[in-house]
Amino acid sequence: MLHCDVAIIGGGIVGLATAWRLTQRHPDLSVFVFEKEDRIAAHQTGRNSGVLHSGIYYRPGTLRATNCRTGKLAMEEFCRQEDVPFDMCGKVIVAVNEEESGRLDGIYE
Repeated sequence: MLHCDVAIIGGGIVGLATAWRLTQRHPDLSVFVFEKEDRIAAHQTGRNSGVLHSGIYYRPGTLRATNCRTGKLAMEEFCRQEDVPFDMCGKVIVAVNEEESGRLDGIYE
């Protein structure tokens, strides 16, 4: 019979990130990831565009904006530490009317 301290079901980005973080914080734990497919990231994770959201569309200081920013910075740091190539290609936001034009000023600030 298989024994582990923590069993994670699913080898997508959330399952793998959870397993990675647990092993970083608690190296004494045995953490197993169970995936039904023959490879990891076989579904949504493997088809994701890979965009890191900066949180610019959310009101500053909100939980959503904070989580976006924290997650983006954490992923950038992880990629640097693990030598995972990534491209900081930026983003273009276009206003199509006067109301949106005013909101662009707020995003810029």
